Amino acid sequence: MSQSAKISLEFFPPRTEELTAMLEASLKRLLPYRPLHCTVSYGAGGSTREGTARWVRRIRQDYGIDCAPHLTHVSHTRDEVREIVRDYVEQGVRRMIALRGDIPADGVPEEVRTRGYSSTVELIADLRAAGIREVMVGAHPEHGGGDSGALSSHLEFVKRKLDAGATLAITQFFLDNDRYYRLRDVFAAAGIEHLLAPGIMPLHNYRQVFSFAGKTHVEVPAELLARFEQAGQDSDAVGEIAERFTLDQVRDLAENGVERFHIYTMNRAPLTAAICEALGLNASGPQS
Repeated sequence: MSQSAKISLEFFPPRTEELTAMLEASLKRLLPYRPLHCTVSYGAGGSTREGTARWVRRIRQDYGIDCAPHLTHVSHTRDEVREIVRDYVEQGVRRMIALRGDIPADGVPEEVRTRGYSSTVELIADLRAAGIREVMVGAHPEHGGGDSGALSSHLEFVKRKLDAGATLAITQFFLDNDRYYRLRDVFAAAGIEHLLAPGIMPLHNYRQVFSFAGKTHVEVPAELLARFEQAGQDSDAVGEIAERFTLDQVRDLAENGVERFHIYTMNRAPLTAAICEALGLNASGPQS
């Protein structure tokens, strides 16, 4: 296994006192692993705009870890986005994750259609012009079913974002490593495999993760589903299956040359900490 694994950690803004306490406990446990940076997600339609900004500021100031806010543009005009970005730049933020975001159930507002961005490519150009040095974007190992033709088409779109100034593509989570390797091969053929990082979703709550998978066209391995179904309500067995699968997944990736991991923590610490330990990180060692 590679001894030079590096991680970044994703969190989401909590909406209740209980979830806030859980996030604070997770930050205290996980940030001593000294991730390269953290990210804080952005709710649908900008619903967590203030919460995202507040937690980015807290992580940067209280823990001394660089933090990148997510920013979606589907519900904002260009002027609104530029105001958001200006505030971040004034705070010293130089990393962001640029995303389209989910289209609202009632459609994109007319004002945004006429005064917003037509694509994430345009948003990336604006972020770089505003002083954001590192812009991360999404990639999807199972785009169009994950066959070579679909992935080649997907690469062209991701490459447009990279050409516009994006510096790293982070994948949607996946539960079959072969899906990631196929996408990496497509990136490698284009000479840009170093600009791809896998997104890892620890199975803290397998039912929740499998629900996400169904909504985002991520294939759940039949064997994994069967193992959880066989475990039934046995919480110890479920926990053991989840931990074994998660750690086997990241170990396999590391043994096959992956050195950079982005972990979707879901604000929970135990499995994420186990991943860090499995990758050879310790809770006091800096990364570079």
